[in-house]
Amino acid sequence: MPAIKEIEGLTRERFEQEVLTAYEPVLMRGLVRDWPLVQQARAGLEPCLQYLMGFDQGVPVDAVLAKPEPTRAFSYRPDLDGFNFMHEKRPYAALFEQLWRYSHFPDPPSLAAQSAPVAEVLAGLELANACPLLQAEVRPRIWIGNRATVPAHFDDSHNIACVAAGRRRFTLLPPQCAPLLYMGPPDYAPTPTPAPMSVLPRLQSADPTRYPMVAEALEQALVVELEAGDALYLPPLWFHQVEALAPDLNILMNYWWRPAPAPGRQDDLHLAALRLAMLALRHLPEGEREGWRALFDFYVFGARDEALAHIPEDRRHMLGALDAAADAAIRHDLIEQLNKR
Repeated sequence: MPAIKEIEGLTRERFEQEVLTAYEPVLMRGLVRDWPLVQQARAGLEPCLQYLMGFDQGVPVDAVLAKPEPTRAFSYRPDLDGFNFMHEKRPYAALFEQLWRYSHFPDPPSLAAQSAPVAEVLAGLELANACPLLQAEVRPRIWIGNRATVPAHFDDSHNIACVAAGRRRFTLLPPQCAPLLYMGPPDYAPTPTPAPMSVLPRLQSADPTRYPMVAEALEQALVVELEAGDALYLPPLWFHQVEALAPDLNILMNYWWRPAPAPGRQDDLHLAALRLAMLALRHLPEGEREGWRALFDFYVFGARDEALAHIPEDRRHMLGALDAAADAAIRHDLIEQLNKR
């Protein structure tokens, strides 16, 4: 099994120059060890929850609850006719009280409030516990719960995940492992965020006779365990299975962001493009599908640098740089075409 790259003492400049350009996960031990939230978490469950309540805005958050099954995963039902957890909105006060009660159970249900925008639900917490590698404009989200697993999935943004309480184990796989992970439909995933996800609750527990390709995927996996104060950088599209390991309380603050492609433009079409391409090409005969694969390889992934030398730079249109006005015009044209169907 390969080992993850590990760097300590990163500055923002080194992060941008060495980490963001390499397209590989990086473990950053102790990056946020000085956060007040980390210090409160080390003091125990009750001091940590009381500290968080000092920031609580009373806003209901997405909470999920699942039976204490062996994998403890928020996942699909075995026959994929739904999900194996209950989902509701509840305020943090109720969630924290339930976590405290569950801490007295020998085998409690899995409970988590997932992906809540910190500035809206715990206003001020993000200022008291800031990520030293990012601008303040990159707003964190927070994940609070007891022991549970989020199955392997990918996001289309850069991600810094900071463990503030408990322990988390990440199983990381490159995008090329997608055919080996038994992925579910990209428009039907069991999380509050629309992340395409494996149907397997936990890769290491998969039945090898039913899911034989998982073994090949795990040979390529990076597996790393983070303590409170540690952080992990994940590039876009890398698969990650996340296990919250501490029995009573695990907290993660993560930062998703995408660099602006040009002034005034948005960078938000990746998953939409994937789904649209699936919708447009799925019914075609195999030969024509292979033709489109070749054109995607050229126009989407290959048409750059010397491949475009025959076209003046200021006349490349979609093959060249786009300003905000050109971007908006193309989007408008696509919307009109879709609305005609």
